[in-house]
Amino acid sequence: MRTTAILATLAGCALLTACASTQPIVAQEKTVEFEGQTLVFSGIYDTEKNKLELSVNGDPLMKGRFPPYTPTQNLKSKYRDLKIEGKCYFGSVLGDQGGAFGAVAGIIQSSKSSTGDKCEMLVNNKPVENLYF
Repeated sequence: MRTTAILATLAGCALLTACASTQPIVAQEKTVEFEGQTLVFSGIYDTEKNKLELSVNGDPLMKGRFPPYTPTQNLKSKYRDLKIEGKCYFGSVLGDQGGAFGAVAGIIQSSKSSTGDKCEMLVNNKPVENLYF
């Protein structure tokens, strides 16, 4: 009886822990035609791991993390014969720092109207679409 109660408690704790984890933020896919090629851009940002991943046609080409107190991340890769770039600005990265720094960062971002989380996608140095997270 006691073993059953312990197992039930452990199972409940595991379930609560799994439910408490934050789900990654997924950007809405964007489809672009570029020089006769169809490119589908997508992205995932894991807030707990501070990890950003950008994909083209389902292939995860670019990965990176935001350094402390830095809301920008520039990622580059090649896809077939194309140069792909993601110029990302994540206002939430600074806002989530908390404390005085987070408050000041939030005020500065609001004054610049740049509090969103987005990646500007470029193909061969030409802006083609934005991914919003």
